[in-house]
Amino acid sequence: MRKTKLLALSAVLSLAVLLALLLLAEASAPDATIVSIPSALWYLLTTLTTVGYGDCYPVTAAGKAIGAVFQLMSLGVLALLIGLLAAFLRGTAWERLRLLRRSGKTWYIFSEKNEASLALAAALAREDPKRALLFADTKDDCAVGTGSPLRAEALCKRKKDGDFLLFCLSENETENERLANRVTNGRVYCSSSLLPDRLPENQQRFDPKELCARQYWNRFPLQSKTERILLAGDGAYAAALFEQGLLRNVLDPAQKVRYVCAGDWSDFLRLHPQLDAALAIDPACDGKDELTVLRHWDDDPVLLQTADRIVFCWDDEAENRLAVRQLRRCFAAAGAVQARLSAPIEGAVCFGAPDEIYTPALVLHEELSALAIALNERYRAAHPGAPAWKDLTDFARRSNLAAADHLQVKLRLLGGKDGRETALARYQNADAEEKDRLRRIEHARWSRFHYLNGWRCGAARDEQGRLHPMLVPFDQLSAAEREKDDYGWELLSVLEGEPNDEN
Repeated sequence: MRKTKLLALSAVLSLAVLLALLLLAEASAPDATIVSIPSALWYLLTTLTTVGYGDCYPVTAAGKAIGAVFQLMSLGVLALLIGLLAAFLRGTAWERLRLLRRSGKTWYIFSEKNEASLALAAALAREDPKRALLFADTKDDCAVGTGSPLRAEALCKRKKDGDFLLFCLSENETENERLANRVTNGRVYCSSSLLPDRLPENQQRFDPKELCARQYWNRFPLQSKTERILLAGDGAYAAALFEQGLLRNVLDPAQKVRYVCAGDWSDFLRLHPQLDAALAIDPACDGKDELTVLRHWDDDPVLLQTADRIVFCWDDEAENRLAVRQLRRCFAAAGAVQARLSAPIEGAVCFGAPDEIYTPALVLHEELSALAIALNERYRAAHPGAPAWKDLTDFARRSNLAAADHLQVKLRLLGGKDGRETALARYQNADAEEKDRLRRIEHARWSRFHYLNGWRCGAARDEQGRLHPMLVPFDQLSAAEREKDDYGWELLSVLEGEPNDEN
């Protein structure tokens, strides 16, 4: 297209030069009809269109020679101009018209069309079929959205009122981050494992591996405080599953969950120097989870027979598929067998498909964010100097989000399947002993989050040095410090939308 435009520009410039030469050649002839720029342009137009009225024509030999060149060029130039006009109407003009029809709606813009964006668009369309779903940098429409030849940034600029959601969903994280940082209005959701300490107010980031881990533990919560779990895999997905499992699976001060991680976990262990402290639930109640690392998932046949669940979670789905087949062919496994696979396989329950991960609930996490903000506001009510949500560091936000995410566990602990109302009532009516147990659980969960992020116990809170004075066993906390662990449980009242009677 660029070459075509350059060719058209060259043709127009050539015609302009010829037009000037024609005027010079005809100006001195006494019977000339082409004596002004308008008459020269009229001659050019009648020649290009092959109409030839005959009212304007060259009379000099030089003028006739230039006219002959005009005639030879006319058909080619006309075809070129018509082609450019048609391309403009099919492209930019038509695209502007299509976008104008959607100007009154919120736009959901996807940076490119791939498995992730198609899955998220389909989920959004199921919620509201009338949504304006636009796939940037593609000409082809699809069942769930409209293709646009414009790039994502250009589409965002077209939406003058800023009422759009941009999803940066390229497999290249660097591209996602660059695009997200260039778009300063609207709402931007960027797929990236990089979480800087500060983000623009209009931007949120999410890690697909973390989404997969959250989806897994939502779907397959811990069933027992002594469950034995084999995680077969050593990539980013396995690390996210393990870390998210540690954060979610805090059920009891005396729990002893056994995690066995198979593969090369040396990088994970090196990057989590406080992991041993994170595994300790409550020393006073003899609660400590256990971590064992195996070189290969099939090194311990007895474990394969006795594990409550075996989770194949390599980054490469082909490895997970092969491992499921080997397990079923060579070993006896009484527990659940699960595999991170996009397509089903006999002998295992699959999880982590794009349509399970890329959902509005996980990507936008509006309900989770609302709960985290409510938790922060409760804390600010008791501590007026505490920062508002928009002023929190990324770590502080993630800490509140982790507390809100644990709420599903709290609901099960207090209400089971009876619902939120029962859980709230049980919390509010708990006696002193039960309140102490619940506070121990929340303190263990809070401590585990800090330990997994490299924090240690220190005399004073130091965000830069990652030190906190409350990273001690629950029994060493003051009465006032213990009451801080009520905030996580008080979210039950926010979730139910009822006032909280607790002081």
